[in-house]
Amino acid sequence: MKEIRLAKKIITTLVKDRIQYPGRLFADTASIAARCGILLLLYSYVFKLNNGVVNGATFAVVAWSMFFYFSFSVLGLRGIARSIMKDVTSGYIEVWLSKPVTYLAYRAWWQIGAGVYPFLVTTTIGVLVLVFTVGIPQTMTAALFLPTLLLTFLGAIVLTLLVYGVVGLLAFWIEDIVPVFWVVDKAVMILGGSYLPVALFPDLMYKIALYSPFGASVFVSHTVYESWATVWLKLIGIQMFWILVLGLVAYSMFKHAVKKVSVNGG
Repeated sequence: MKEIRLAKKIITTLVKDRIQYPGRLFADTASIAARCGILLLLYSYVFKLNNGVVNGATFAVVAWSMFFYFSFSVLGLRGIARSIMKDVTSGYIEVWLSKPVTYLAYRAWWQIGAGVYPFLVTTTIGVLVLVFTVGIPQTMTAALFLPTLLLTFLGAIVLTLLVYGVVGLLAFWIEDIVPVFWVVDKAVMILGGSYLPVALFPDLMYKIALYSPFGASVFVSHTVYESWATVWLKLIGIQMFWILVLGLVAYSMFKHAVKKVSVNGG
């Protein structure tokens, strides 16, 4: 119950804070609109040159897939890595370790709270724009779509926080985790289907995206494809596997980090 109250307090406070600064919301919306919009215009031209179908996928399906990726990225969950690094390098981590809260849970809820308001606004606007410009693919009208999308979305949140949380925890040993962050971030970006839609992946690249934690953290981009009806259980299972593995890794790293702080900081 204490964790739930803490999460509610953090999210409520941060949402109210973001509402007070509409300029930041405009910047977030403009950024996602520019990046996603330009890519969709480019791919719309490519699909027109190929009679509307590329590798068995239509432009509407690809457009929604890429939008789901960019919409999810607005949550800003990747920021947990830099937040942990700042806490460690500044020494502020010692203050949090002395408080009656779970540090990693606090940082995770903070990232969610910081991004949930721009995510909801940007996603709502984006959905309306896509509905009126490219339409709704038939795959999104299936009864299975919304429940599995929600389940995959929740799994993606947890897995993304774990992937970048593990990167952030490396700061206890290497201090500057930025090079590692860049590598991981680019892997997630590429394998998540940001600039090259999942439907257009070469076979080897698709398998890597399917079975690696980097691709699994953005499985929301897979939900709109026709294959989703037959592979959703498998993909959610892969997500759960990596959540378990990285959860154990993060727990182990944090326990060792706490001992390191206790020894070095007294």
